[in-house]
Amino acid sequence: MTAGETLRLRAGVAIGRERNGVHLVGYPDTTPIDGGDLAVVRALAAGEHRAEEFPAQARTLLSRLRQDGWLAVTVHDGGTPVHTLEPRRRPPADAPADVPSTARLSRFTTIAAAPGGGLRATSPRAWASITVHAPGALAALADPGTAGPLPGIGAQAASLLRRDLLWSGLAVTGDEDEEFRVRQWSAVDLAFHRSSRGIDGGSGVAGGFGATYWGREHTAAPAPRPPAAGPATELPHPDRERVLATDPSLTEVLEARRSVRDHDAGRPITIVQLAEFLHRCARTADRPTPYGDRPRRAYPGGGGVHELELYAVAHQVAGLEPGTYHYDGYGHRLERVGRRPGAEGILLDAARAMSGAGARPQVLVLVTARFEQLMWVYEGLAYALILKNLGVLTQTMYLVATAMGLGGCALGSSAPRAFQRITGADPLSEDVVGEFMLGTVAAEHPTEGDA
Repeated sequence: MTAGETLRLRAGVAIGRERNGVHLVGYPDTTPIDGGDLAVVRALAAGEHRAEEFPAQARTLLSRLRQDGWLAVTVHDGGTPVHTLEPRRRPPADAPADVPSTARLSRFTTIAAAPGGGLRATSPRAWASITVHAPGALAALADPGTAGPLPGIGAQAASLLRRDLLWSGLAVTGDEDEEFRVRQWSAVDLAFHRSSRGIDGGSGVAGGFGATYWGREHTAAPAPRPPAAGPATELPHPDRERVLATDPSLTEVLEARRSVRDHDAGRPITIVQLAEFLHRCARTADRPTPYGDRPRRAYPGGGGVHELELYAVAHQVAGLEPGTYHYDGYGHRLERVGRRPGAEGILLDAARAMSGAGARPQVLVLVTARFEQLMWVYEGLAYALILKNLGVLTQTMYLVATAMGLGGCALGSSAPRAFQRITGADPLSEDVVGEFMLGTVAAEHPTEGDA
């Protein structure tokens, strides 16, 4: 059978009117449309059409829209759709005339179920995604030895599929990792980087990017975390005048900051010190905004949402029983969330091993994110924003610990499943994103490997 094509506007494109005329709008681009072409554009927005359905004078417009990456193109084998190429930005060049039979899927290409059926291939190195409506053909292309016909489609349609996969960057020939600048990236890291920077347009759940408030139809999670079931320990407030009078200067703190991995076992941190540390890092107050009351903390947070929560796994704290506590920044108190010595031991031992310390930390501060607080506001960059918020909180914890004469050390990971065992938290709603060891400073403490 002979392969044919149908065209439509790609997803996420809108027709907008501005003072200087009509534009196609699709994050982050716009392009002007002449008034006489509006009927054609509206038809393409409403559904798929063959190019020959439009008058001859529309061919120039269709060519321009296609070259600028505004059109999704579906290739048919007779009357059966084979694949749809959907641009995310302007194609870098014309499609190749010859496609080597050795073309295979790139290691950066990810395959997932498409919303309307079929399999969608995406890649952070590609300028378009391709939905294959004949899944067997796509599976065959994962094998670099595949040549000739593809399962379920004719020769011409198979050739066009190979061409579009190679043209878009979803398929490659040769060794794509020959250069280290490519080899250094994992598929996950590169996809995360590009999507969270909006490099290829809207990548969010609803197709947008940034603070779109796409989740308004869902009830936002309350800013204060619901109280834990266990008993609460009211914490003493630090003496603000004493802190102002005795704290070293910011420059002194910045120059003295170190990652302290070993604590003084004979001199445990006290509950008063832990209370001051938590108060200075994450004490929370409401502040009015156009979107309602938002939390205010000592460190900045994207959109003023402050989705991060602190938990203290107390191992050796004078005046506080061992256990896991949630820090209620509104009430300045510790809420007991559980006592599972086995799981807490796993967390403390993981921190010791991760840091290279000689013993368990006196306190392990777990930083979690309540994801829906931030994710109902932001699209595309929500998780990246959580990690940025974690970064400024971590620096705040380092500086406060240093100013107080305590030892702190941030970690790269721990044992998050142990946290779930202790709290029963749903990891899709709340999970650990950072860890910080805290305790008194030993007379001699190693700082090798400090960032």
